[in-house]
Amino acid sequence: MNLSKSSSQVGGRIVGLFFLVVGFFIFLTLFPYIDRQSIVITKSEKLKAMPLIVDTRKSEKSGIKAEKVLQPLSKPKTEPKSICDFSAYRTDICVMKGDIRIHGNSSLVLFAPNNPNEVAASDLNKTWVVKPYARKNDGTMATIRNVTLKSFARLEKAPRCTTNHSVAAVIFSDWGYCGNYWHDFNDVLVPLFITTRKFNGEVQFLVTQKRDWFFSKYQPIISGLSKYEVIDFDKEQQVHCYPKAILSLYQHKDFSIDPAKPPYGLSMVSFTKFIREKYSLEKDFAVQIGENPWRKPRLLIIGRKHTRVLTNIDKVISMAEELGFEVVVDDLNRGPYVQEAARVVNPCDVMMGVHGAGLTNIVFLPMNAVVIQIVPLGKLNQLFYDEFGVPSRDMNLKYLQYEILEEESTLIDLYPRDDPIFTDPMSIHKRGWLELSRVYLQQQNVKLDLVRFRPVLEKAMNFLRQ
Repeated sequence: MNLSKSSSQVGGRIVGLFFLVVGFFIFLTLFPYIDRQSIVITKSEKLKAMPLIVDTRKSEKSGIKAEKVLQPLSKPKTEPKSICDFSAYRTDICVMKGDIRIHGNSSLVLFAPNNPNEVAASDLNKTWVVKPYARKNDGTMATIRNVTLKSFARLEKAPRCTTNHSVAAVIFSDWGYCGNYWHDFNDVLVPLFITTRKFNGEVQFLVTQKRDWFFSKYQPIISGLSKYEVIDFDKEQQVHCYPKAILSLYQHKDFSIDPAKPPYGLSMVSFTKFIREKYSLEKDFAVQIGENPWRKPRLLIIGRKHTRVLTNIDKVISMAEELGFEVVVDDLNRGPYVQEAARVVNPCDVMMGVHGAGLTNIVFLPMNAVVIQIVPLGKLNQLFYDEFGVPSRDMNLKYLQYEILEEESTLIDLYPRDDPIFTDPMSIHKRGWLELSRVYLQQQNVKLDLVRFRPVLEKAMNFLRQ
């Protein structure tokens, strides 16, 4: 009885092993012809599977029916773009692509998109009025000429083109505060770089309220951004037609660029590199004392002559030389000859000065140089940091801010120490910019406390040792 049962179990195991071996060989034969299942996932869909097209045709080799993923049914639709953006704090801007006709003398831009579906339906047959200057909400905007933009589905009754262009157009004003060196860069030149650098010169500037001196003074920058003649927008009687146009200029922050904002990817490092190239400046990096111990770092002191004068500059020079600096003093006021100022600044490793437009010349410094801003009395510390401190760091420069005490201000010779000028500066602020400027920027000179200021120069020297 036990012998029979044992023989039966052995026979069953042999039969099972036989079918297992046969099944394995069948699997090896068919495996190459079986398509594995695929799932298409996109980040934009937050890991949800997209719809699939299934191919149910038979495999040519095996005759086995297989399911095969080909492609998504359709791409996600992009939302139509608005022509104009009025949401930014610093500027309003309109971007167009299609049939664009510009009649400067009447301050009119007519626009019809190549494909109306690419533009928000609410933006067709609409009119905008734009002041193309990058100081939105500032009082000076009242002096900026309006430019009217009208959009249509088609330009059937528009004036005919008298001049056709194959490049982009950018319309802006160089009025407002232009003429002040810092505002030239902050309000026009940096925004112009942000807006037009991507065109690699294939762009034409149409300028309302055009000042000829501006384009002469900054010719290396202007010609570096555009290969074409600048058009005086207000005097132009012709109808100029373009395939692309931008009305006004992008601006991100004071005297600087935010790479995370449109049109993306630019920075103040790329701007200053561009500036050094266009002005043929040779020095790209400040001296590193550790690698060049025999070289004295060059310190440039901005010697203001009329307001915010450094009254004990001779003693400051002596102290700086004692610390190991080679000192250069220059007011950097070259009028229209910007290149001359650039050639003074670029060889320097440290620049220092009392707050003023002369510090705008930091754009010519080599990378890793040091900027020292001396801030006079007046509770203007944050404003002046925003104007030169943030840009310095964005340019990959080292920055030091020295805020003077009452004893270092010549205002103590003009007003009693219990005057609100000293005890309550914010009350002077409330009187408006003109009064604030008169007191703290026009009347004030600076006499540095050498003992207090010495560590600042030592810190600058240490930066160059790193």
